[in-house]
Amino acid sequence: MMKKQKITSSEILCALYFALCFFAFMLTEAFVNERCAEIFGSESVNLIYTFGLVCTALGFLSFLLLGKICKAEKSRKAALLIIGALCLASVAVLLAADRPAIFLVSSTAALLLFGHIGGCVYYNTAMYFAGSRYTGRMIGTGMGGAIFLQFLVQNLSRQSVIFMVSIFLSVAFVMYFIVRAPTDWILENPLPYSSDSRRDRRTAVTLIVAVALMSLVAGMIDSVLTAFNAEKTYDVYGGARLFYALGLILAGVIADIKERNYLPLATVCTILLSSVCMFFLSEEAGYFAGTALMYLYSGFYVIFFAVMFLDFAPKSKYPELWAGMGRIVRSLTVAATVLPSIKIYDALGSTALAVGSCLVSIGILLVLLPHIGRAVTDAEQSREPHEQRELSPQERLQLYAQHCALTPRETEVLERLLTTDDDLQGIADSLYISRRMVQRYVSSIYEKTETKTRLGLFQSYINFTVS
Repeated sequence: MMKKQKITSSEILCALYFALCFFAFMLTEAFVNERCAEIFGSESVNLIYTFGLVCTALGFLSFLLLGKICKAEKSRKAALLIIGALCLASVAVLLAADRPAIFLVSSTAALLLFGHIGGCVYYNTAMYFAGSRYTGRMIGTGMGGAIFLQFLVQNLSRQSVIFMVSIFLSVAFVMYFIVRAPTDWILENPLPYSSDSRRDRRTAVTLIVAVALMSLVAGMIDSVLTAFNAEKTYDVYGGARLFYALGLILAGVIADIKERNYLPLATVCTILLSSVCMFFLSEEAGYFAGTALMYLYSGFYVIFFAVMFLDFAPKSKYPELWAGMGRIVRSLTVAATVLPSIKIYDALGSTALAVGSCLVSIGILLVLLPHIGRAVTDAEQSREPHEQRELSPQERLQLYAQHCALTPRETEVLERLLTTDDDLQGIADSLYISRRMVQRYVSSIYEKTETKTRLGLFQSYINFTVS
């Protein structure tokens, strides 16, 4: 039996890359809202926030379009470097904007371009962490650290130069990782892998519906918090926001338990708590507790849609689209919710939003009931004795691939390494990819299986199957 899989340096770098992109985007989004309040007044912030969410979603969708236009890896990298430079230029203009027209153009460009970079980051992360046992913990810890860093930047210094330096360094690292990523094959077309079974379609629909319903609750929360912050009633970037970081880290840890089985249940529990706490938003005494619990839910909700779609993307026909689908659904749903929610709040108060949130929470519970029930079923089955049966060669191969955290693409290459005498060019021809791509997959397989040669790989597989 091989050693237990360890977190690799590449995975740590990828988690940092994901976290810094999230940090730069959150900082930019917050600054857009702040500048909007200064230029247009606090009453316009929710409208601009809604428009920004739509821009972010369109940016994520544009990453798929880039793959259609730029087929070669070099051209994609060049295009992304140009987009990164334009993004930084837009943020720089945004910082100095004092006219409404300049503000609108620069903020639109910044959020669109950040969305596109985010689409690339989510896709790359999905490919890097495909099959990993540490996805939740790595992503949750990274995003939690990003929120803490945002808290420091926005509370210890309000100077524009600090914002610009923070965003510049973050985007620069993201661009560097894209161009010089370790074991980089992520921007080149991967092995053809089509997933069109009913089960996968059901999974996709379930995830989209669940995230859309969760985003309805998040939109209700965001509308009120954004309005309060713009009016300077409460500081939503104060101490209560640290519970957002806590929620991200806790959800990340729970996500890795029993292959995501407990994450849906934990997310539903936190959403019910946040719904109840919306009753106290209008009371200054209970505002901190209510906001803290809502931020805690936000952490679980963000990890849910990030991790679940990162898991699903490598199995799909269009991973460039599905990796960021959670963020797309979230942005569009919240955009459709923010303005109506603030009107309901102004007319009926927080009680109406709390009741609506509770009703939506019940809908989320019903949608995720099969996932929640699976955790209970798995726990019962683990306690029941079961007969051992002889595994087929394909099942043994899949178990070995799962044990070593190989991606679906790497598993296809592994099968040919173990079952044929083809050289690298022969494997490349049979899979309709380049020899260079095969070399990259083989190097990754050797790293994950802790072997150095084809013979060593075969011996490792035999040792695993007979132990």
